[in-house]
Amino acid sequence: MCSFPFGRFILIILIFLSTGFSKIHSQSITPNTLNNGGGSAGSMDWNMGESVSIANFSTPNYFLNTGMLQPLTSVVTAINEYGPAVYGNQIRIGPNPTTSLVHFKGQFIQSGKLSIQVLDAKSSVLLIHEAGTIISNYERDIFMDSYPPGIFYIKVFFKPINGMAKSGIYKIIKL
Repeated sequence: MCSFPFGRFILIILIFLSTGFSKIHSQSITPNTLNNGGGSAGSMDWNMGESVSIANFSTPNYFLNTGMLQPLTSVVTAINEYGPAVYGNQIRIGPNPTTSLVHFKGQFIQSGKLSIQVLDAKSSVLLIHEAGTIISNYERDIFMDSYPPGIFYIKVFFKPINGMAKSGIYKIIKL
């Protein structure tokens, strides 16, 4: 007799099929994946991939990493202005996690003043970069070499010429 009864196998298959294929989440190939293995409900946010997705691979010409999820709620950090919720796909910051630099790329619909800050886990300001008035696109490399490994935040302020000022915070992991 086999150590794994056939009845248990059938039960596992039935549970899998009863969850419905519409409830299964997987990674998207688009650059705006916020949570590739979990979800959120009310004030709770969960995932199944952040802790194992902190890995990187490098060659002389390329640096690849598996990425890092940006939180969707303020339960853990009490931060209410997460960048993806404020700016959507207008701002891209990567690689994340990083070992030496983070590339900032912003695409804004209208012109305005842009300011970027780097903060440590204690919210101490480590770097302030005033980009000044930008017309639409802005790119900048932020060098993280002098900072120890840990969690950092990049705070982005944008004040359009006509409209309300916005600020958003992005979580960065330095290896």
